[in-house]
Amino acid sequence: MKKVIIGFIALFIISACNNNNEWSKFRGNLGNTGRYKGKAPVELTNIKWKFKTEGDVMSSPAVADGIVFFGSYDDYLYALDIKTGQEKWKFKTEDNVGSSPAVADGIVFFGSEDDYLYAVDVKTGQEKWKFKTESEVYSSPTVADGIVFFGSYDDYLYAVDVKTGQEKWKFKTEGEVFTSPAVADGIVFFGSKDN
Repeated sequence: MKKVIIGFIALFIISACNNNNEWSKFRGNLGNTGRYKGKAPVELTNIKWKFKTEGDVMSSPAVADGIVFFGSYDDYLYALDIKTGQEKWKFKTEDNVGSSPAVADGIVFFGSEDDYLYAVDVKTGQEKWKFKTESEVYSSPTVADGIVFFGSYDDYLYAVDVKTGQEKWKFKTEGEVFTSPAVADGIVFFGSKDN
């Protein structure tokens, strides 16, 4: 049976974007509350645009600087114009991109099944750095105080310097770390498959 390819469909309200509201990470803020400022659609009236990839889209989009960022199981992270849906650039990894990106300080951070966390320039799509783990990175990163926090299927939660990509520390669990960390009051909260 032929695999069905899921395209990315944008259902954005352009007026919300014109008010400088941004959704720069999965669940909206460091606490992962899922609460967003701005107006939400009351009803679906039409599709503004849609964009087709060559693989399933499991990544939740992030929106910053008028650009929509999301990953696909065709091994790419995409950057699309929020108003038109036109591709600005795409970044190739060595495996599926299921991690939802986070955008901070002109950099988009995301993980891949190729065992890396990537830092890519928002405007150019050029790699700034990449950080190697020992397994897949599905966790959606969180950025706070110059540190990017994320988990890996190698059972670790990582803290990596935003500018250099150097490890600051890592915390070992007894299971894969799939969840997206939340940060509040100097504490990182996350879950693990160790129950």
